[in-house]
Amino acid sequence: MFSYIYPLSLRRRPGAVNPDLELLLYRGRLQLATPDALYSDGDHYTPALAALGYFKDILPAVKTVLVLGSGLGSTLHIIRQRGFNTTNTLVDIDEVVLGWAMEFMEADVAANTTPVCADALVFMQQNKTKYDFIFIDIFNNRTVPDFVCSTEFLSLCAAAMAPGGHIGFNYIVNDPEQWIEVQQNFKSVFRKQYIIEDGVNKIFVS
Repeated sequence: MFSYIYPLSLRRRPGAVNPDLELLLYRGRLQLATPDALYSDGDHYTPALAALGYFKDILPAVKTVLVLGSGLGSTLHIIRQRGFNTTNTLVDIDEVVLGWAMEFMEADVAANTTPVCADALVFMQQNKTKYDFIFIDIFNNRTVPDFVCSTEFLSLCAAAMAPGGHIGFNYIVNDPEQWIEVQQNFKSVFRKQYIIEDGVNKIFVS
């Protein structure tokens, strides 16, 4: 006989943007989910693991981090778990998502994290800070909003990179033709880039 462990629902409520958010506990990890997508999965969140694994050799030099699309802060959790202390900015348009991220974040990480409830494009248009590592993880369920893939937005992110900085961008392919355009846009902004294949997720790194 097999024993199954199912996620335990801790909270469920509509967010400011997401109509159905659920906070789950699964195998000791907090997860953030909608009916169609998993936004965060603790230290098992594979898109963040893929990007940070690719950049493992430069992580000791990373001091400032910008995460666009907070989830529950998995990216920051993984960085801290690997022994690095960074100064972080966490941006999300949904105040419920951002609030849960800060509530359940490790105390020392939260103390070094500035939460910003804002549209990512507006934030980047107004941003003047340079970051050593930027991770773009913005979704509406399983779809990346069009503006995130635009050369305008990607150029703003490139301009926010500190000298020698690095960037990761999590994407899910829903339309093959659009996927071709997204790759072209990324390549036009970031001259040196690589795509990590992670199931349905494609993670650009540069």
